Amino acid sequence: MAEKLFPLAGMNNVQDDDALKRGGDAPTLFVRDALNVDISPTGKLHLRKGGKLVTPLKFESLWQSPLHQDVFAIVEGELVKVNPQTWTFENLIYVGQNVRFEVINNLVYINSSRGLFSYNGLAVSPLTIDTPASPLLQQDGNGTLKTGQYGVAISWLRNAVESAVSAMTHIELSGQSNYDQTNDLSINVTLPFCLDDTVTDVAIYVTQRNGGELYKFGTYPVSTNQVSIHEIGRLRKMAQFQHLSPMPSGKFMKYWNGRLITADRNVIKFSEPMAYHLYDERHGYMMMPQRITFIQPVDGGIWVGQTDHVAFLTGSQPKDMTYTRKSTQAPIYDSCILVDADLVGDDVSQNSNAALWLAENGYVLGTATGQIIQYQAGKLQGITAKLSRSVRLGRRIITTVT
Repeated sequence: MAEKLFPLAGMNNVQDDDALKRGGDAPTLFVRDALNVDISPTGKLHLRKGGKLVTPLKFESLWQSPLHQDVFAIVEGELVKVNPQTWTFENLIYVGQNVRFEVINNLVYINSSRGLFSYNGLAVSPLTIDTPASPLLQQDGNGTLKTGQYGVAISWLRNAVESAVSAMTHIELSGQSNYDQTNDLSINVTLPFCLDDTVTDVAIYVTQRNGGELYKFGTYPVSTNQVSIHEIGRLRKMAQFQHLSPMPSGKFMKYWNGRLITADRNVIKFSEPMAYHLYDERHGYMMMPQRITFIQPVDGGIWVGQTDHVAFLTGSQPKDMTYTRKSTQAPIYDSCILVDADLVGDDVSQNSNAALWLAENGYVLGTATGQIIQYQAGKLQGITAKLSRSVRLGRRIITTVT
């Protein structure tokens, strides 16, 4: 009797009982449920390998870096580096919850409820820098500035990483004081106190006389209290990070088209190109119609999970993004992963990586060109979960749901 069970074609909880068995030259049999077993490509059953308890500790968000092969986890909000041989760990930094990892340019970027961080193989550092307060300005003598209006702003620097530029403070220089000359004036700049002990320097920007564009005047140690601007004949480059803000973290984080992207609620936020720590609050976001359940960039765009469907975003920058709704069943929250072209075949992937997620009717593939393939549509239905996580194990995708 057992021989009549094989070969098995997988699960099917949609069709009637009499449709589960198929005869002919290649007879197959579908089953209603398959618990703790794997079905091979040839249709044979194999008992799924069990597991054993390796540690009593409750590691969350276990992830191994493909860059350094380090294993990270969260223990009560603390980011730790785990030794998978002994399951001991080393505390790194407190990051909270909603932890995501991404490897970009030989660094591991970490998203959490406490913000964004980076790991260089030795230590974890904050990614963003708070925007400084505006400086205080006073007119002074002993300079070469002429009467007129000047603007001054500052930014913090953490080694070579620069924060957004502060709001500009203006001052009107005039000769109506103890100085009766119009070309011997200067500006005394009082710098705000920096509360971030990782900041190393402060950059000062100033406009030309009656001008509107900020140019770098100089860079000073963060401990500097006051600077005198007595001449502006040799100003440097224009301020690059004006009108920007620190990049916010979110529920999800990915890398796309030279930008770091995060998503929370129904908003996707895009960092500045190649400046992952900065964000334009005016233009660097896109509103989605529903709550976001995953984001997964591919070569041709970004797949975005919604409450009852999936969308595909195309475009080279946030302001040019085009939204296309795809006709699929509701995706399972956080079930999407990026799969290599070799897993799905060149005829489907067109030699590009693809997104794969679990929906109410089984696994769905989203290609780099925005096409969808619903592998188990018409065979599975009723899959629901509040949370999930997918991994690739060999040529098999495994999704845990709760």
